[in-house]
Amino acid sequence: MNGAKPKLVIFSHICSQSFVTGAEKLLLLITREMLRRFQCVLVVPQGGEIADKARAMGIKIVMLDIPLCVSLYTAAPTIHEELAAMKKHPSWSRIHILLEEERPSCVLVNTSVHPLPALASKALGFPTVWMLMETIMDRLDRKTAVELISANSDIVAGISHTTLKPVHEHAPQSKTFMLPPYMNRDELLPNSWPYHRMRLRQLYGWGEHHRVAGFLAATIYRSKGLEQFIDAMLPIAASDRRMRFLVLGKSADDAYYRHCQRLAAESGYSDRFIFLPFAEQIQHVFPVMDVVVVPSLVAEGFGMTALEGLVFGKGVVAFSSGGLTEILQATGNREYLVPPGDVAGLTERVNALLSNDELRLAVGERNMAAAQQAFGVDAFRQRLDALIEQLPPSMVRKRNSLWRGSGPTVYLVEHGVKRPFGSEQAFLQRGYAFEDVSAVPDEELQKLPSGPTLLGLGGTSARGGGKLRRRRATKAKRRRSVRRRGRSAGRKATGRKAQRRR
Repeated sequence: MNGAKPKLVIFSHICSQSFVTGAEKLLLLITREMLRRFQCVLVVPQGGEIADKARAMGIKIVMLDIPLCVSLYTAAPTIHEELAAMKKHPSWSRIHILLEEERPSCVLVNTSVHPLPALASKALGFPTVWMLMETIMDRLDRKTAVELISANSDIVAGISHTTLKPVHEHAPQSKTFMLPPYMNRDELLPNSWPYHRMRLRQLYGWGEHHRVAGFLAATIYRSKGLEQFIDAMLPIAASDRRMRFLVLGKSADDAYYRHCQRLAAESGYSDRFIFLPFAEQIQHVFPVMDVVVVPSLVAEGFGMTALEGLVFGKGVVAFSSGGLTEILQATGNREYLVPPGDVAGLTERVNALLSNDELRLAVGERNMAAAQQAFGVDAFRQRLDALIEQLPPSMVRKRNSLWRGSGPTVYLVEHGVKRPFGSEQAFLQRGYAFEDVSAVPDEELQKLPSGPTLLGLGGTSARGGGKLRRRRATKAKRRRSVRRRGRSAGRKATGRKAQRRR
């Protein structure tokens, strides 16, 4: 291909139209770095933010609405029933057709809830990386979910050890790889941070003497811990008039969000709290804060908000939930981890930083350097290169497109879809020969979606019509031509011999 880059097809399970979720943000970061090594195609369910951003980077966008299987994440007992129903969706055939048309060197599938692309890619023989950005719930059918993911991927990549732990426990034979996200500090325009800090503080009526603790989440729901954040901040508000609190995020549970707002309003310190929608340009909001609090109540796959706080040079205090533990331990912040739900512990750690300027500034400076070392772009590129080296070669089948399992039915396999011949006549009329049919295991046939049955062609006989008749006529014509050339060559040779005798 004249040195052309290999092709990577990436399947995103969502494409939000109003804001970018954490999973989308992580996928976009990974895709941007993949461009260094691959020609990328991004498959999204609809137009939206990450599709626009990817297109601006020169990435081909394909829109294909594919159903999701949330049971894989929740480890519900209905996994196989849901998958069977999903395979009846029109996208099941279209995924196969898309992969056959693109012929990628590798396929990357994002999140546990997005099984159909992985199943199709693996069945067609394309190297498949299934990326886990969340921790599969610890329920009775977790083993079933993990084994399905493992069986339909060549590498299970996780953004933290937490996301890969269920795989190691329930499918130890799996090939896994840890690929945490990265952040490039220079891209966040650090020279603009003092301006944004001053501008927002003036806007909210805060001076430099005020100390601000912030809570951020793209979408706010109960497990994000906003209620615990407010409960933990109220004693700090009571102890020091300088303390202020900023909540940023879009409500995903309005009843819960209003409940949290009432807690602040009824506390007597409502003037200390500001509730705002999520800001995509994080360099506009992180500078205004002094401490970032991440009180997640569930095992986070990673915890991008915590990493962002570290990169901006802030003190970060978090519940020790999943990937948050890994991030803070990797950057020397073990002492700022609190057991999940420990509101008093959260109050103590946050207050220690807010009330001690010298300590807070020293911790922030250390965090900025440690985050770049552990989660900077250079570290990510080294990991990514190691992942690419582990990819297996493509196993795309070289078999003839005529397949047969253990039964008598013959199938024509085109664009990843199998179409049965309705009769021997339908098979022969199209010029095919039975010696060209490849026997394949039944399970390989079952992996492919089915297309319309190929019926007999009207007006022709089984042994003499259509392509077969034309092929036989062409062969007969060639044989006659060869015989004529042979007779002509014989006459010329006889004439030359007679001349020599004379």
